Amino acid sequence: MSKIKNTLELLFESRARVKMLKFLFRNIGAGFTAKELVAKTQEPITLVNEEIKNFIEIGLIKIRR
Repeated sequence: MSKIKNTLELLFESRARVKMLKFLFRNIGAGFTAKELVAKTQEPITLVNEEIKNFIEIGLIKIRR
């Protein structure tokens, strides 16, 4: 499979991921903590943390310290 196809499959395979993507794209440039994403998406912290790791892996988001 091509890298693009793998990335698209990774992006859209879960409801939590889609909710997070919608929120993040509507708030481009703003920074959020995992707890804030949990509150905004109403998804469990374990799912949000997993999706954050996936987004970092494909270069969609970066960690700010």
